[in-house]
Formats: sequence, C-alpha cells, structure tokens
Amino acid sequence: MMSTGAFLYIGPGGGVTIGALVVILIGGIVLLAVGFIVWLRLKRFFRGEGKAKRGAKLLTQVVALLAVLSVFGWMSKHRAKGDRDFGWANGWVEALSGFPDLFQRSVEEVQQLPQTYVPTPPEFEPLNRLEQDVLTLTVYSNADEGRHIAVRNLRNGKELYRWVLPDTLGPLKPHWRVHHPLLLEEKSVVSFITNRSPMFRLDSLSNVVWRQDSLSFHHAVNRAANGDLWACAMQWERGGPYIAYRGRYLMGDKQVNFLDNSVARIDAKTGHILEVHSMAEVLRSNGLEHLILRSGDAQDPLHLNDVQPALSTGAHFEQGDLFLSFRNLQCVLQFRPATGAVVRVIDGPLAAQHDVDIVNDSTLAIFNNNAQENMGVYTNEGHKYPISKEQQELAHYHSEITLYDLGTETFRPLYRDLMAAEGIMTFSEGLQEALPGGQWFLEEQNSGLLWVVGPEGVMYRDVHASHHAGHHHLPNWSRVLPTFPVN
Repeated sequence: MMSTGAFLYIGPGGGVTIGALVVILIGGIVLLAVGFIVWLRLKRFFRGEGKAKRGAKLLTQVVALLAVLSVFGWMSKHRAKGDRDFGWANGWVEALSGFPDLFQRSVEEVQQLPQTYVPTPPEFEPLNRLEQDVLTLTVYSNADEGRHIAVRNLRNGKELYRWVLPDTLGPLKPHWRVHHPLLLEEKSVVSFITNRSPMFRLDSLSNVVWRQDSLSFHHAVNRAANGDLWACAMQWERGGPYIAYRGRYLMGDKQVNFLDNSVARIDAKTGHILEVHSMAEVLRSNGLEHLILRSGDAQDPLHLNDVQPALSTGAHFEQGDLFLSFRNLQCVLQFRPATGAVVRVIDGPLAAQHDVDIVNDSTLAIFNNNAQENMGVYTNEGHKYPISKEQQELAHYHSEITLYDLGTETFRPLYRDLMAAEGIMTFSEGLQEALPGGQWFLEEQNSGLLWVVGPEGVMYRDVHASHHAGHHHLPNWSRVLPTFPVN
C-alpha cells in the first residue's frame, strides 16, 4: 500500500489536516463516553435495580456535576474578562472552555471543499484585453470528483476539447492532483497523478493507451527532440510501492537520511522506462555534494521541480542536455545524461525557483519565486524576540521572470516592476511561458490566478471558474499550445 505521508509536498492539495481529525476523534470519544455513562445510569434506575439507593446516588452525582460546571463556568467567565488569575488552572480552563470552538472549526475543516479548489476573493476583478488566442492545456476536477483535461482559449473562455480520465486509472481521492498535461500526436495526451502514480497516455477518445506505475511522478514532464518523455520522478522502495529515504550523508557524528529525486526518460509510444538518473548520484559523481547543505529542509534538500530537454544543439548546450531546477538547492543544473556530467551550475539571485525554459540558443527563462524556503516561518522560537525600533529594511519580494544569459552568465529580471505592482507572488510552484509579441503567460499557482503580461502591461488576469460558488480551480501547471487542430 502506498504511504501518503512518505513524501513531503510543498504546496496545496495535501488534504485535511491531521490535527482536525484528531480533535474530532477526541471530541467524539468524550461525547460517546459521557452519553454511555448517563444512559447506563438511567437504564439501571428505570429498571428498578436498587431504585432508592441508586436514585439517591444518581441525584448526588448530578448535583455534584452541576456544582463543578457552575464553578468551571464562573472561572471561564473571569478568565474571559481577564480580571482573575487561577494560577496553574488557567491553562486547563482556557483549553476546556475553548474546546467546543476548536471542535466546530475542525468539523468545518473536514467539510471544506477539496484543496483542488481555491476561494475566489469577493473583490477580485478579472481583466481581458487579449486580441490573439491563448490556448492552454489544463487539468481540473469535475462535478463527479473525477478529472478533465481540456484545451481552453483564454481570449474567449471557450473549451475547445476535453478528455475525461477513465475509471480504469483507479479511484482518485478528491485532493489528488493530475499534473502538467502534455499534448501528443492525434490528440492524445500524457499526464500523471502527482507524487503518486500512474503516468498515463490517453487517446483522443480518453481511452488508456498505456500506464506506467514503476515510479512516482511529480511536478513536470516534457518532450525530448526524438519524441521521448523526460519527467521528474521518485523511485519506489524495492517491494513497494512507497517512498523511502534513498539518500544519506554524515555531518560530524550525525547521519542525515533524505529523499532522493530522479529524472526518467520514458518511451512516449509504449510508456516503457528507458533510463533513470538518481540526482543524489549525479551530485556525488560530479563533486557537487556540498549543494545539499544549502537547503534548510533536511528531509527534502533537493526538491527537483522541472526538467527541460534541449531540442537542438547550440553554442551553450547540446541536443539532449537537461536543464534541471531544484527548489531547495536554489539553483539550476545543466545535466548531460549521455555522459552523466553536470555541465553547469546556474547559481545566483534565485530563491525557491520553478520552471526553467529554453528561450533561444543563449537564454533561459526561470520562474523565480523569490520566496524563503520555509515561507518565512520562524524556527527556534525566534518569534519571541522583540521587534527592534531601528530595523534595516530590505527588499519587498515578489515572484518574477528571470532571464539568464548562458554566454555572459548574467541574470536579468523581466517585468519586475509590473509584477511587483500587481502583487504577483506564489511561494510554491508557478510557471511562465513565452508568447508572441514579447508577452508572457504566468501561472500564479497558490492563488490560482492566470496572467498574460507584456510591453502593454497586464493583458489578462482571471481564474478558471469552477462549479462551486465562490471558488475556482487550482491550476495544475497549465501548458500553452501554439495551435490545436480543429478537426
């Protein structure tokens, strides 16, 4: 059986919190126990089993219980006012008096929509100034808790084509995400259930052509020049499938076990796995093990989130090279699978970046999240330090498109002021794709906003509306299509 807690996933779609379920379980047990005791007492009393004696005992217990509740209510009232201090009992009184609210919130959390939906702010205002079609390939949850893969035209909001995931792929839990669909020949499409399996290919009528369950796939899949697929993956433990710590290193006398990542090449026609490269092995064999220590996440120090194959040979890369983005290493590697060599480490003003694209022979585009790895959460109770009256203020960070020149090895932000003015920020995931005329499609993943920006400013800002009022669909790495066949 697959272990759902074995892989730490940064981003939405994780489902109901364990805390909410624990609170509901405890509340249910308490209510069941109290109800059972009261029912047992009443049952024995009305059956006449020592009525007088037991009746008096029950009455005494009721009176005692009312007295305890009265005292507890009195203490709770004064704790709420803050005018009395009961010493060690303060914590117990506040915890018990607040339990009903905690229980209610936990029930509401369990009853929430799956996290494949995002609340739409009431004040949200869409914008559409598009003059040309922008075709996106996207995945979303349908009303039957299944999944649709669809081609949508952002210019007019029309859905041009749809695939429906068949039941033969297995049951999907409501919060599971189907990710980064890829259009192939004859209107067939490839996608995968992220952080799980399978990867699959559907024909134009949504029939399964093949499925691949030998790896756990995540984040991204892209096509090589020869038609093969390159995907981010994690290897199942032998005898699995489940994810385990496949990497380790020693730091003094401390052993650290961590999650490895891999890239896999897959035959697009058959789904057969052709080769797999462990990223931990790649770092070790290229003398780059020290990069692991950069990460603040000891469990998931790599966090591979994109694999982009070079489709031709240029001055700075060869056909077949892979550009690999690692969120927690804060860098992009140029990897040559044919030799196992890391040709280049692209390291600079990148923070938790995603989605590396080859723009031309000398330029990469990198979606720079500009986010601190654990999203600004303090460690070691650092929040207890006072705030200084003389603070040094640094930048106001927003996500941005960062262009990297492979020749000069320099970075240049694109539309930084525009993205800052619009508040475009996603702590995890996110992507960009180049459009004609200097325009760019952006997926602000956490908020679910889709953008088209360019020299003229914001050309498009909207969400993928869902069948749930007040909510829209969480994006799942939309892909821009240059064209789509009408027939």
